[in-house]
Amino acid sequence: MQKSIVIAIIAAVCLMVGCTGNKAQMLQLLEELEATNRAGKELLNDSLAEALVAYFDRHGSSNERMRSRYMLGRTYYFMGELPRALEIYNEAADCADTTSTDCDYKVLSRIHAQKAVIFNMQIQPRSQLSELRLAEYYAWRGKDTLQAIECFAQQAEAYDFLHIYDSVVIIRERAYDKFMEVNRIERAAQTLGSAIPSLLEMHDFARAKRFIDLYETKSNLFDEFGNIEKGREIYYSIKGRYYLAINNLDSAEFLFMKELASGKDLNNKIVGNKCLQEVYERRKNVDSIAKYASISYKLNDSAYTLSEMQNIQKLQASYNYNHKKQLAEQKAREAERAWLILALVVSCVIIILLQFSKKYNLFKKAALDYRLKNAEITHRLRKMAKSNPPVQPGLEDWKQLRALVEREIPDFPKIVNPDDRPLTDIEYDVCLMIRVHLMPIEIARLKKCAPSYVSNIRKSLLKRIFGKEGSGDDFDDEIAKIGY
Repeated sequence: MQKSIVIAIIAAVCLMVGCTGNKAQMLQLLEELEATNRAGKELLNDSLAEALVAYFDRHGSSNERMRSRYMLGRTYYFMGELPRALEIYNEAADCADTTSTDCDYKVLSRIHAQKAVIFNMQIQPRSQLSELRLAEYYAWRGKDTLQAIECFAQQAEAYDFLHIYDSVVIIRERAYDKFMEVNRIERAAQTLGSAIPSLLEMHDFARAKRFIDLYETKSNLFDEFGNIEKGREIYYSIKGRYYLAINNLDSAEFLFMKELASGKDLNNKIVGNKCLQEVYERRKNVDSIAKYASISYKLNDSAYTLSEMQNIQKLQASYNYNHKKQLAEQKAREAERAWLILALVVSCVIIILLQFSKKYNLFKKAALDYRLKNAEITHRLRKMAKSNPPVQPGLEDWKQLRALVEREIPDFPKIVNPDDRPLTDIEYDVCLMIRVHLMPIEIARLKKCAPSYVSNIRKSLLKRIFGKEGSGDDFDDEIAKIGY
C-alpha cells in the first residue's frame, strides 16, 4: 500500500511538472499497473490511475490514452463503482484510433469485453451481446486468438438470458471446436458444460448426456469422487434436471439434495428447493410438496429478481444518458474546432485572393504600360524625336496620341486636366508623352524647346495636379500611376 501511495505521488509530481522528459517513467508506471491487472490482482489506487490518465491526455498517443483509461476503468470496477467504470471504458474506447496501423486492438478488445461483464451484471443481454461481438472483432484484428474465441463463447450467455436456446448450443459447439483447434481441451469441455441447460430446454437429452460426460471427464473441474469445485455447485441441479427429464427420479433427488447441502448461496437454495418440489410432485408426495413449495414461496425469487432487474435498468438508463451527454459535449467542442478551422481556411483563401489580386493588378499595370509604350503612335513619335533634325508631329499625330491614352485610360483627362484648372496644350501634351514613356529629352525635341523648359513644366504640373513639391522625375512617377 505504501508503495502504491509513493507511485501515485511520483505520478502527480510528474503531471504538475508537465514536462515530456518524464514520459519514460510514466510509461513504466502504466506498464506496472497493467502487469498487476494481468496477474489478476485488484486495482484499488485510483489516484495513480487518474494521474496517468491526466498525464497521457497531455503527452500521450491515442494508444497510451486508451491504455491509461482502461486501467482507470478497471480500478473503478474493483472499487465497486460500476457506473464510473462503464463511463471510463466508454472514454477509453473513444480514444482508439482504428484508422491507424498501430492501433492496439488487443486493449480495445478487452475494453469491450469488460463493458460486456458489467452489462451481464446489470442483466442487459443485448448490450452485453453487442459489446462481446465488438470484443471478438477487435481481438481477431489484434491477432489475439484465445481472446477472440473467449468473446465468441461468452455470447452464448446473452442468448441464454434471452431464451434463444438453439443459438446458445450453436455458439457453444462452435466455441468447443475453436478451443480444440488451439489445444485448449479443458476450456473446450467447460464450454460444452454451459450448453447443457439449453439442451434440456430443447429436449435434446442425447446430446445433453454426451455433453455431461465430456464436461465431467475433460473439464478438470471435478475431483476423483465426482464433486465439482467449490462455487460451481449449481451444476448438481443441472445434472439433476437431466435425470428428472428422463424420469430417473432417484438420481435427480440425490443431486438436488447435494445441491442444497453443498451450495451455500441464495441461487443454490432457490434452484434446489424448486427442483425437489418438482420431484415430489412427480411422486405425488403431498407433504414434501407442501414443504418445498412453502420454502420456495418464502424465497420469493421472482419478485427479488424482477426488483433487482428494474433497479439496474433504471440505473443503466442513467449511465447511458451521462455518456450520451458527454458525447454531445465532445461533439460541441469538435464543432467549435471545425468552425475555427473553417475560419482559418477562409482567412487563408482571402489572403491568397488578395495576393492574387495584387499580382493581377501588377500584371494589368505591366500590360497597360506595354501597350502605351509600344503603340504605333508612340514608336512614330520616338522616331521623329530621334531624327536629325527632329521631325515635328502634325495635328493628326497629336490626335492619335490623345486617342491612345484616353482610350486606354478613360479618366486620364479628368485627372490631369480638370475643368476648374485647365492645362495649356503643351502642358497636356507633356502629360500624354510622359504617360507613354517618352523621355524628357525626346519631348523637348518634339516641342522644339529647351530640356529645362520641359523640366520646369513637369515640376509645375506636379504641384498643380498632385499638390506635391518635387522634381520632374517625381512628376513622371505620379503620371505613371494613372490607370490602375
